[in-house]
Amino acid sequence: MFGYIKVDKSKMSGGEFSLYHAFFCGICISSKELLGFRARMLTNFDIAFFNVLFHSYLQQDVEVYDAHCITTPKKKRSIVKRDDLTDKLALSNVILSYVNLMDDVLDEKSLKKKMALSAIKKIYKKAKKLFPEMDEEINRHYNELTGLEKQHCKLFDKICHPFAELSRVFAKVILGDAADEYILDLCYNLGKWVYLIDALDDLDKDFKKGSYNPFIECFEGFVNGQQFVERHLQDLEFVMYATINKIAENFNDLNLTKYYCVLRNVLHISVRQITENVFAKYVKQNQEKEGQ
Repeated sequence: MFGYIKVDKSKMSGGEFSLYHAFFCGICISSKELLGFRARMLTNFDIAFFNVLFHSYLQQDVEVYDAHCITTPKKKRSIVKRDDLTDKLALSNVILSYVNLMDDVLDEKSLKKKMALSAIKKIYKKAKKLFPEMDEEINRHYNELTGLEKQHCKLFDKICHPFAELSRVFAKVILGDAADEYILDLCYNLGKWVYLIDALDDLDKDFKKGSYNPFIECFEGFVNGQQFVERHLQDLEFVMYATINKIAENFNDLNLTKYYCVLRNVLHISVRQITENVFAKYVKQNQEKEGQ
């Protein structure tokens, strides 16, 4: 389910993207210092976004420095200096990556993913030891989600809740008593959107593999993704855009100012564009068939 919370680079200036990428690099550095070189490979743009969001929410200034990176040995990159937040996020990212990969292995029976899971097991155990509270919460909500999926849950709000609540608790554990209802609601609805956009994007793949998909389970008459989206387009758009509108409302309620350009790009522009792109994938299939 990773890979959806990211910026729309085409709508950013070079300086804005560099700032965003500096937060990405900050997670990478924390990962290396806490867990070793291999942990750096798990750094992703989803966790980089939360690095920006939580620093903004806590009104924390960051120190940015330039240094060489293994991916760009001849050119220096801007990097956010390691701090308590980047450390917590780096540990959380490894735990999330391991549990998510374990879920994929159970779901897909992929040898490639089994090997990847084995490769990061030691890193995960170390992260779990350093941040047991986060490990407990992530596993608890993933187990709840897995249980509902195994039961072929047909109650839409019920099946969306565990992953959305995981995102909410993720923020609560990292931010502690500083977390208010606005940031928690934002993370809840963002988590819900991630779960839903992943399901919408994977309609055909999930059907082919026999994997649980909330849309296929809760709506009737799946034959293929294009036909299914066409048949239920109004309901699917309502579900997706209602969630997106809640995200925008939660973000506006927070009145954040630090690193606003990055946050606005993700929460007002990118999530909507990604949703439109996924819908367009099925519409395009339909248009191509009609043109043949």
